[in-house]
Amino acid sequence: METKEFQKNCANVVGKIDKKYGIERDSQLAFTQLMEEIGELAKDINLKRLRKQEPDKENLSGEFADVFLQLAMLAEMHGVDLEDAVENKVNKLKGRGYLE
Repeated sequence: METKEFQKNCANVVGKIDKKYGIERDSQLAFTQLMEEIGELAKDINLKRLRKQEPDKENLSGEFADVFLQLAMLAEMHGVDLEDAVENKVNKLKGRGYLE
């Protein structure tokens, strides 16, 4: 699957969940849900340092997926192609001498 198609599929997953629960998503909701998911990911990542516990790999993977799903939805809402955006940023960083 191409990255563009993957991004669209991820956004569609979020859209289907929204439809099931009657949620009318706007950019602010998409952004705040992204931040919520990032917080949940941070909590799992910090388990070792703060609670002396190893994070559960399956749960950690799920949190990464949740972040990506929300990011894909937000990008779709703003007409941003994540693949193009990352490639453009990498090229700019190369041009600035950060990357070889």
